[in-house]
Amino acid sequence: MKREFTLTLENIEYPVVVDGDTVTVNGRPFTVEVADDGAVLVDGIVYDVALEGEIATVGGESYAVQVSGLAVTAAAPAPAPSGIAAPAVSEAGVGAVLAIMPGKIIRVMVEPGQKVEEGDSVCVLEAMKMENELHARQDGTVRAVHVKPGDDVEKDQVLVEVE
Repeated sequence: MKREFTLTLENIEYPVVVDGDTVTVNGRPFTVEVADDGAVLVDGIVYDVALEGEIATVGGESYAVQVSGLAVTAAAPAPAPSGIAAPAVSEAGVGAVLAIMPGKIIRVMVEPGQKVEEGDSVCVLEAMKMENELHARQDGTVRAVHVKPGDDVEKDQVLVEVE
């Protein structure tokens, strides 16, 4: 069953469409699953999500959330907040490189399967007319690259996964 609603997160409105396990936020699709233990998986990355009233806590950080056009109860955490601005990741995503602020990806220097060392540049994010080089947080292999040059990204969005 396809559901559409508006999510207001930190005073910014995002159109959301939920169709099966695909949650499209602001035009960007995410595959969202809720595990038997209550953990939320967004594009395969585990997030600890809790929804209490108008506060969503994701990875230990709290966000003011309002939903219009959909009934949401605290007993059923809504997956959309975790897909908007993929905040700090849990142990499963320790090597994830996150957007440090909203902006546009202007360069990606890695591809899946590539070996990287902690500190290697993985992509460049342009924000506020400045280029910010983002680096691998650990040694490992690039598991996934979720962006390409020209993509607009939100703060804390997962850009590259290293395992």
